[in-house]
Amino acid sequence: MTEAGPQYVSLSSLTETEREVRSAFTTGSRLDLGGRPVRGPVLAALLTGAYPLEAGAMPALRLDNATVTGSFDIEGRTIDHVIALRRCTFELPPILRMARLVGLTMPGCRVPGVKARNLRVGSDLVLEPGFTCTGVLDLTDATIEGTLRLAGAVLRNPNGAALLGARLRVSGSIQGVAARAFGEVRLRGANIGGSVHLTGARMANPAGPVLEATGMAVEGNLMCDTGGGRFDATGTVLLSGARIGGDAVFSGAHLHNGTATENHVLVLPHGTAEDHTVLDADRLRVDGDVKLDAGFTAAGAVGLRGARIGGHLLLSGATIGRRDVVARLAAAFASGTAVDRVPVALVGDGVEVFGDVECRGAVNGKIDSDGDRRTALRTYGQVRLVDAHVHGSASLSRARLCGPAIDVLFADRLRVGGTLFLRKVRISGSVRLQNAHIGSSLDCSGARLIKPRLRPNGTVKPSLDARVATIGKDLLCSYGFLAIGGVRVRLVEVGKMATFGGARLGGRTHPKHPVTDKSLSAYGLTAQELVLAFSPRRPPRGQVVLTRASVVSVIDGPGLWAARGGIDLEDFSFTAITSHPEVSVRTRLAWLRAVQPDFAPGPYEQLAAVYAGGGDEERAQLVQLERQRRRYAELNVAGRMWGRLQEWTVGYGYRPWLAMVWLLLFWLLGLLWFNTHVMEKLDADVNPVWNPPLLATDLLLPIVDLGQDNKWRMVGASQWIAGALIAVGWILATTAAAGATRVLKRG
Repeated sequence: MTEAGPQYVSLSSLTETEREVRSAFTTGSRLDLGGRPVRGPVLAALLTGAYPLEAGAMPALRLDNATVTGSFDIEGRTIDHVIALRRCTFELPPILRMARLVGLTMPGCRVPGVKARNLRVGSDLVLEPGFTCTGVLDLTDATIEGTLRLAGAVLRNPNGAALLGARLRVSGSIQGVAARAFGEVRLRGANIGGSVHLTGARMANPAGPVLEATGMAVEGNLMCDTGGGRFDATGTVLLSGARIGGDAVFSGAHLHNGTATENHVLVLPHGTAEDHTVLDADRLRVDGDVKLDAGFTAAGAVGLRGARIGGHLLLSGATIGRRDVVARLAAAFASGTAVDRVPVALVGDGVEVFGDVECRGAVNGKIDSDGDRRTALRTYGQVRLVDAHVHGSASLSRARLCGPAIDVLFADRLRVGGTLFLRKVRISGSVRLQNAHIGSSLDCSGARLIKPRLRPNGTVKPSLDARVATIGKDLLCSYGFLAIGGVRVRLVEVGKMATFGGARLGGRTHPKHPVTDKSLSAYGLTAQELVLAFSPRRPPRGQVVLTRASVVSVIDGPGLWAARGGIDLEDFSFTAITSHPEVSVRTRLAWLRAVQPDFAPGPYEQLAAVYAGGGDEERAQLVQLERQRRRYAELNVAGRMWGRLQEWTVGYGYRPWLAMVWLLLFWLLGLLWFNTHVMEKLDADVNPVWNPPLLATDLLLPIVDLGQDNKWRMVGASQWIAGALIAVGWILATTAAAGATRVLKRG
């Protein structure tokens, strides 16, 4: 059905009330009709000059409590008179399309809609307070050269759009404090010269977007916070591609009943994402801060993919995600079932924050180093920060991230210019920081990570997975740090210290829960100092892998060597090692024997090199002796016998004085024997002198001829004694040569 055009009402056809309106219009005075009716075409005729006015008239339409019947239609007309209607009731939607108005105020008016596409208002458009619209307030492509005032207004169109403001241009601000909107509020592509104030507003559109502001440009601030009331949005708030010149403030806001979105592809290791979005701010550009803090509640996902935030991202005191998903995830973990549908709480893939990310709780507006657990960030579902870049620091200290059996913090390739604080954080799920770059420190002191992600076969993934990450300063996993699924820092580069002092790695939170096989995987880790001083009462509950790790100094203790799954030390290199309290070299060798049932030479060579480099040759020799014992102990019978012989005679070349002791002992035996057993000479033409000391020496020393050997006829037991001395001499010479060769090669 097409709309009927404006109907002209002749001057003679005006009612008495309408004549009063005409008279008041002529002088610009305010007229209270007390609910009496006036026809819309009459008002339109007055404004468009259809009725002659007296000389010197100063016309303006100022009506109170009028009931406007029929169509009030000024489409396409230029009105040079002020229109000020208060508490008026319209029978039909006013038609203001393409009209040009000096000003329009309608506080307290009730209309079944407003048709104002391409409207142009030369000053403020005032629809406050008490303005009620039960249809569509259509301001598509409208231009307001002042401020759009909607404070306290009620826009009600539950089955459709409550406000259509696509490409709306407002030179000033939008004042919508405590406004009520039931239906979609559409500001797509709008351009606001000032700020948008929706403090304390309540908006509802459960069937779809409640605030559709895709591509909106705001020179000032976007205020969707509390103040005399709480900003409450039932439905999805869309700010994709919006640009905010100041701050985007959602402090204390309540967003809920978001819709599931299918248009965003999330790259997950396994499975798909459950994305019930309540705030979609993908590609948002904010020159100031984004404040989702101070009681901000989002019962669904918050999207910040590709957003650019010039200031800080504040999340202290926020609660994000749907709590009902936790019970399902916890049940999956308890049953050992991998989760294939991952609920999402916060999606910040590719977000860039030029300031800090702040999630710590505040007490009386003040934030200490660890924050406050009662007002820190809480999330239910996965927090994604893949390829995110934080130029400052990011603090999640004392935050609560709930996502059993999933990667609750998924931040591959995250870049943080300062420190990433996870101090005293409470995490149900796993933290994934693969290929992350942390400019200063990764501080996990006092963190508790339980119920880690599960693999498809039901086994446990690491609670903290930071493989191939780069940390400029320190990796701190101490002071009560707990990781039920263990820690993976494979190929991680740490600028200074990596400490696990007093940490608890591995274990279970329930007797039926699965246990990790590797409590610490530090393959290829590099650092200046590595602290592995675990409590002996709570040693790692899985294997500790230090293969190819390279550090300058190591601090260990008995807790490390009591690891339930053993320790892999192949090619682990360091230049100094200490323990608190200090232990003897024999204790260290006992630790090595306990964790290495199969012999590997590398750890012994490394430990010996450390002692030798520190000038402690005695300890270095003890380590080398133990290495040789372990080496020959795994050979066949002949090899083991040869090893024993070398150990007893020359200490594998590290105790050459033993050979002298054995030579002296056998020389004394030979001397005693030949002192009492004189042999006959072999050749009657030769007249050698019998000299038992010289004879014993000549028999023991191979190659050397002192003129006594082969001069006497050895008979009986003397023959066996002489043979034994010769054999002993050769054996001692051979083992001494082998040991000397080994020592020379080592040197």
